[in-house]
Amino acid sequence: MLPAGGRPLRAAHVLHELALRLPADAVLVEETPSSRPDLHRLVPARNPLGFVSAAMGGLGFALPAAVGLRMALPDRPVVAVVGDGSALYGVHALWSAAHYRVGALFLVLANGRYAIMDRLADQRGGKAPWPPFDEVDLAALARSLGCPARKVDGHAELVAALEEVVPTLAAREEPLLLDVSVTVDPDFQP
Repeated sequence: MLPAGGRPLRAAHVLHELALRLPADAVLVEETPSSRPDLHRLVPARNPLGFVSAAMGGLGFALPAAVGLRMALPDRPVVAVVGDGSALYGVHALWSAAHYRVGALFLVLANGRYAIMDRLADQRGGKAPWPPFDEVDLAALARSLGCPARKVDGHAELVAALEEVVPTLAAREEPLLLDVSVTVDPDFQP
């Protein structure tokens, strides 16, 4: 169910809208630990390489992996679904996407924190020793690296952006980062 007025979005809202539009032959690259259960539930992998994720738990995989996969598979739509914390570890890959004309979609679920790590600290009875990073603007970082980007703050903006971009993914030559503001899901358990 959508929030009143289309805000605040949760990751599940974003993933649901993506799933409604994602072509069956899409390559989805995932690096959003706090949203992974929703992604697995809502966005099925339907073809070989339909779902790609790092197995080792390190951060910084999704953005460069999406660039490489799109370069290797130029006829397949490629979407990276990545948390803003994870994106910070590989944001420089957006420069390559822009300069090599790699038409991938980078869908950043931006909650301004390392939600998975915060939750793990809470479960162990401690407070996370790192601060949130609400001031980080992934869309501005992307643009500074030459990658087109948009901020998305509500449901109507999200739907409009996905309706415009997803049908063009197989033929796109220009990358796009959607910096989608989401709230931390209070029910998430790692």
